[in-house]
Formats: sequence, structure tokens, C-alpha cells
Amino acid sequence: MQLIGQTFNLILDGLLRHLVENGCKDLRPTHYLNVFRLMDCGGTRPTTLARRAGMTPQAMSELVGHLEQHGYVRRVPDPADGRGRVVIFADRGTRAAEISAAYFAGLEARWAGIVGADGIQGIKSTLTQILADLSADNTAAEGSV
Repeated sequence: MQLIGQTFNLILDGLLRHLVENGCKDLRPTHYLNVFRLMDCGGTRPTTLARRAGMTPQAMSELVGHLEQHGYVRRVPDPADGRGRVVIFADRGTRAAEISAAYFAGLEARWAGIVGADGIQGIKSTLTQILADLSADNTAAEGSV
């Protein structure tokens, strides 16, 4: 199981290095792990981000504030409930997401060169099965709380 953790760490390190090389020098691992990857396309309430990240709303507010100051996100009125606010990508955030997507596409192509197209398809199939199993565990756990 250490392989999964080591792989995750190397992928994250590579992603952040790629972001810095492409002009996103003010991003840190916590911004990707606790904000960007947890955002919904139409915007996400900060309290929802905090819950998803397993952190306090105050800590999330600091992260979102940093990202907002650097032009990665904006807080706008919630279209579903004008009293609340949602976090959406700003221009730099959209650019960072594009840079991230390119990084992951490059990784997939690189790995296909190592294990072949069939190997990549096998990895995707296996990960899909694992994800479904983990999602079912999480859904069951949330229902029992």
C-alpha cells in the first residue's frame, strides 16, 4: 500500500511543479487538495468545501481568501439562494485548471508509453471498480452517521 501513497505524492509534486513552471507560483499543495479538486463546476459554498476537505470553515475561509486575492477564485452570490455565496473559478483559476488537465493528459500519455494502451485501459478499469467500491463505503458511512 505504500506504492499508492508514494505515487500520489509524486503525482502531486509533479502537478505543483508544472503549475509553477506555467506561472502559478503562488499555489501550494493545500490549494489544490483542499479547494480546487473539491469545487463543483457551478460553484461551491465555502462551508461545503470545508466539509469536503475535513477542515473548519475558518480555515477554508483563509484558503479561499488567499486564492481570491491572487485571482484564482471569486465569491459570488449563490444562484440557488441569493443570501449565500459560492466559490467559482476566476480567470487564473480556470487557467490553473487547464494547466492541471494538460499535466494529467501528459501523464496518461507517458504511462501509455510504458504500459501500452491496453495497460492504461486496464488501469482505468481497475480504478473505476475501486472508486465505485470506495464510493459505496462512503455513502454507507454517511447514512449511518
